Amino acid sequence: MDKEREAIAAAERELVERRNRLVEMEREEREKELQRLVKKLTVESAIAILTRAVELKPKVALEALEAVGEKVAHRPQREKALEPA
Repeated sequence: MDKEREAIAAAERELVERRNRLVEMEREEREKELQRLVKKLTVESAIAILTRAVELKPKVALEALEAVGEKVAHRPQREKALEPA
């Protein structure tokens, strides 16, 4: 029985470690995506967007950005190709 308890404890520790690694990988992926998106903006645009987001409060700003993102995602591919990079 002790071996079984030890095996369960080890599996639980491994699960916690894997969850922590997954959280870190997700954070890194979000950071990469943010960096990719920021490269498309001028510094002035980025500052203006962030300033406005602070004024609106984060939740409202995120909802507005998500709404814009959904509109872009639903546009035909032909229109997306015409957008500046």
